[in-house]
Amino acid sequence: MRSLAASLGDRANAMAAEGRAAEVPALWQDAIAGLADEGSRALITLAFAWYQALHGEAEHGVRLAAGLRDCPWSPVRAQVRVLVRNRMRVEPEVAAPTWRAVVGTAVPGWAQLADADIDHVAEWISAASWKESKELFENAVSRIAPQDADYALEELALGDPRLRSAVSVHRAVLGLGGDAGYRCLSDPREAARVATASIAMSDWDGLRACALIEVAVHGQAFLGGVHGVAAELMAGGDTTVSPAMAERVATLARDAQPWERRQAVADLGAIGDASILTLVGSVPDSQNR
Repeated sequence: MRSLAASLGDRANAMAAEGRAAEVPALWQDAIAGLADEGSRALITLAFAWYQALHGEAEHGVRLAAGLRDCPWSPVRAQVRVLVRNRMRVEPEVAAPTWRAVVGTAVPGWAQLADADIDHVAEWISAASWKESKELFENAVSRIAPQDADYALEELALGDPRLRSAVSVHRAVLGLGGDAGYRCLSDPREAARVATASIAMSDWDGLRACALIEVAVHGQAFLGGVHGVAAELMAGGDTTVSPAMAERVATLARDAQPWERRQAVADLGAIGDASILTLVGSVPDSQNR
């Protein structure tokens, strides 16, 4: 697809030099129509959008990009953001109304991200240690608006699916706040304490962030799993616990440390929802705690 996009771009440039610029869209459109699968069509449509945006047809380029905003392939969605941001900086009077005309809403906040902020966030998630990560957070990332840092994390995950796990952990840190987040990263019992505090405040996003750190960083599949399930159920409003979910909790509990099982029973009890309390019965020896 890269070779095809490059050859189409070269051919379009040659046609424009020959005074045949009006024929350029048909060149791209015919090539796109001839592709057999949706993924290839999306990639070449994206290349067409870039070509138009950079060759005096910003409105058409943004329109094509906006049409790809929900593409199933995340790297395409990442490039849509880059293209729209590029045009918002150069031709905001064209890009903003074109996006609104296609999507029906204003250009999202990610279109205003600064390159320096994206670079700082990329460096942050690539740190070699949590100590280095904390230093980068304190020196750079903490100065970025939290929503912008979250946009940057999301875009990095879209651009490279291999970063998704690292991005998820750093979004959890961001959501908990730097100091609390890094305390959770350094000590599993601190993560459990913050989870308990989140339950007391009905902060289900905070509980979800703690759960992610417990599972991804500390390897606590049981306690993190219980916290994650509780957060999803409470945030979603449907607290029905399926038999399969209860069985999974029981299976994970068998390999958990005793303090994790005690913590899970206490936290489920603190939530107090009758449906979620049925999970207590899934925890081995819960009646003795």
